[in-house]
Amino acid sequence: MLKNIQNTHTLSADKNALTISNSNDRNRSVSRFGKLGLLAAAVMAASAPAHVQSAEFLDGLAEINFLALQNYQAIQAKDGAFRPADEEQSSGFGRMRLNLQFKFHINEYITADVDIAEEPNDFGNNGDRDFSFHQDFAGIEFELLGLSGMASDDSNLTLRLGNIGAAPFNFKGFQDGADNQGNALIGNGITDYATAENGAQLSYSKSLSNGPIRAYNIAAHMTTSSFGEAFQEDRGFNYRLEGTLEFAGGFKASMKLFQANQGDQLRFDGNGVASLAGLTTTNYRFGDGENYNFSASASSERDTHVGIMPGLEQSIMQLNLAYQPNADTSVIFMIGQSSDDYTFADADGNAVAGVTYLGDANGAADLTGTTFDSSTVIKGESSVDYWNIEAQHYIIPGKFYLAARYQEAENTSDLIAQIDNKVERIQLAAGYWFNDKTLLKFEYVDQDEGVNSGGQIGTGFDGFTSEISVKF
Repeated sequence: MLKNIQNTHTLSADKNALTISNSNDRNRSVSRFGKLGLLAAAVMAASAPAHVQSAEFLDGLAEINFLALQNYQAIQAKDGAFRPADEEQSSGFGRMRLNLQFKFHINEYITADVDIAEEPNDFGNNGDRDFSFHQDFAGIEFELLGLSGMASDDSNLTLRLGNIGAAPFNFKGFQDGADNQGNALIGNGITDYATAENGAQLSYSKSLSNGPIRAYNIAAHMTTSSFGEAFQEDRGFNYRLEGTLEFAGGFKASMKLFQANQGDQLRFDGNGVASLAGLTTTNYRFGDGENYNFSASASSERDTHVGIMPGLEQSIMQLNLAYQPNADTSVIFMIGQSSDDYTFADADGNAVAGVTYLGDANGAADLTGTTFDSSTVIKGESSVDYWNIEAQHYIIPGKFYLAARYQEAENTSDLIAQIDNKVERIQLAAGYWFNDKTLLKFEYVDQDEGVNSGGQIGTGFDGFTSEISVKF
């Protein structure tokens, strides 16, 4: 359900067509209403030697891609994890992940897309019982300049209705089910606040032929804070505003601002405690798409990222910088801050560092108790400061690469002790392309979680994991 298909309209060159390189590097062909060739040179992700062509039907009016992924992991939680069973896991294969992506060119200026997927770590799949396909992401896009008779070779104005991708990052691959070939590493970041919801997005892109700035994009969206339908009383909207600049020489920068307004749904009791039961919260409060799995969790859980904020009056501000000096090397740096007006709490109204915590039989905080997921909040700001740097370099151009990512997130919430409050992760990976459709990835990952960090494993985890994927 939580998808990041963010249409920032940064374009990349395919063999015979232009394709959108979204925040998760999901490549979707666009109507040929403009050449936009300068934008093609600004693509950051060097993770694929060549984009796989979609199969075309009905004289190019319909396109289809099939994606499949199998993973194998040998990962253990560290001593003192919330769930002791995670400390002694067997290595083994994960469930197969599958995506079937369609795109329809209604006419030269209107396109529709739908991604049908079966993902074990998505949609709350009832553990391992529910093997079924779901609508994963869908929408209709209208290129307004073309529809109004003002089509341009160097600019477009696009209105998207349907599922809207929401993520504060740019320029890097995002892993979503079997769609992993735009991500040089395995899984996503501890603060990749990514999702998709229902709403509307307006985006304007412009390419320039001269000067230090070669292209820019501005975009805004408004969504209902749900991938389904949510019409209950006092449910607010989520908003995003972003701007992106692409410079000559391979440098890019973007700033993104998010704001959610869901807090009016809360009903506080006499002790100042409110339940989250039945409320709509921001889907991007946690993140999406991690492919590290733990035996004590349902396969639909996402418990390797930071779970600090309830996602009610959540705001995010993030700066993204990227540099690609050549086709084989890329570096990306991200720094951000996210906060909420509310803090997770136990049943007695005591603030807890994150959604997962240790408690007693009544759900009160207790370091010797069992594991609970908080379903109540109190007033008080929760917040996280974070930064992330990742790099990729092809040792053999188009064939073999090395990649690394370091991330740090600090729980700066007002009601949480400001000691031992960081999550840190390092990922070291290698990738090998057997051909332009088949990618093998191998990775070592090590995550450390302080007791006040909001990490959901409890102490962290480490180990090795791998994926082999096909896209055709």
